[in-house]
Amino acid sequence: MNKNYKYEGVRLKPKIAKKLILELFSGKTISRREIDKAVIQYHESRGGLPSTAKTNPIRTALRYIQEKGLAENISKGPGSTWRIFKPTNSTPSSLELSDT
Repeated sequence: MNKNYKYEGVRLKPKIAKKLILELFSGKTISRREIDKAVIQYHESRGGLPSTAKTNPIRTALRYIQEKGLAENISKGPGSTWRIFKPTNSTPSSLELSDT
């Protein structure tokens, strides 16, 4: 457990997944499987709880980030690949924290 982790004891939700995706993968191209694996491992290894949502929070987060122009799904399907862009200074800081 990590007492410095803001989301310790909190279930993984899209707003947390958005923040972690941008933090871990900005400027990278990576498979969806690797994104899922890394986000879940990072969150849970620091004391976060797994999601109990019916919809995968990482999928929801990626869709939101894509809508904001910060990600691109460059190959679709089961082995999809995503390009995560680096947020610019003009990107609203509320992006990672909004509940959508």
